[in-house]
Amino acid sequence: MKKEINIHLSNGEVKKQVIDIKKVIVVGYGGRNIEKIQEHIDELSELGIAPPPNVPMIYPQKIEQLNFSHDCQGSKYSSGEAEYILFHDGKEWLVTLGSDHTDREVEKEDILKSKLICDKPIASDFWKLADLKEDWNNIILRSYVTTNGEKVLYQEDTLEALLEVEVLLEKLDKLGEKELENTVIFSGTVPTKNGFIFGEKFEYEIEHPMLNRKIRHYYSIIN
Repeated sequence: MKKEINIHLSNGEVKKQVIDIKKVIVVGYGGRNIEKIQEHIDELSELGIAPPPNVPMIYPQKIEQLNFSHDCQGSKYSSGEAEYILFHDGKEWLVTLGSDHTDREVEKEDILKSKLICDKPIASDFWKLADLKEDWNNIILRSYVTTNGEKVLYQEDTLEALLEVEVLLEKLDKLGEKELENTVIFSGTVPTKNGFIFGEKFEYEIEHPMLNRKIRHYYSIIN
């Protein structure tokens, strides 16, 4: 899949670039803090979803699931997960924002299937990873869900809650993911504020406080 993206540089300039996406993987349970991971596992357990056999987990996805639009194929029991996304364009690592939209009913029976049947929304604005390293732990992931017309804060945490890029890539390598050029990598998510909410709209953002900038995206959920 070829896609034109906007790379926002630290000096405020925007550069357009066509990337070639050849593979998509979702990382599950990608937390840095074991207590935070357990929070997410407990959330899932309340819905009857069994704990993972390994931490982290890798769930291969179809390229066709990537969705840069503002509509997402889901179900009335599906919900989004704000995540940072890594992508290597052959020269350097880029970072953007995505949502591992998942059907929670199907997830009770088969986690991989629950992810495969939903779109994987992704923003078309990117940053260079090299511009973020100095302030990485202070970058914020945030999401909102609108349900019955009411918008509520759904997730909010810093990237300190998730595995550092170097550690994540090292773990992926050990799990057999050694060739990651042109691969979209969903990083794993942060806990919800008050459990799962199933709504009609999901808004999410990644905020870089040091440079006072954000990447935002949103989508409506189509059942």
